Amino acid sequence: MKISKNNFTKEEVVLDFHEYESCTFTDCRFVVLGYGPFALNQCEVTNCEFTFAGPAASTIQTMSTIYHNIGEQGKKLIEGTFEQIRNAGSNNPA
Repeated sequence: MKISKNNFTKEEVVLDFHEYESCTFTDCRFVVLGYGPFALNQCEVTNCEFTFAGPAASTIQTMSTIYHNIGEQGKKLIEGTFEQIRNAGSNNPA
């Protein structure tokens, strides 16, 4: 669902399956569930927090377990994943 030019203040905003365009968010709590994509295009975000629940929280927990419990190989895997995220959309190969 596309939502344009709205103002959100002190609200919980579930991001999955939503595209926000030219919206403002102040003191909000973004919730990422991990069921579908979302977009924040040309939005202004002030003093908001992101939280993860459902499959998204499970993914973060899995990554944390790999990083902390599988030695150097686990650390390299997770750091490599972060490097891919940092380089996403850049013209420079990772």
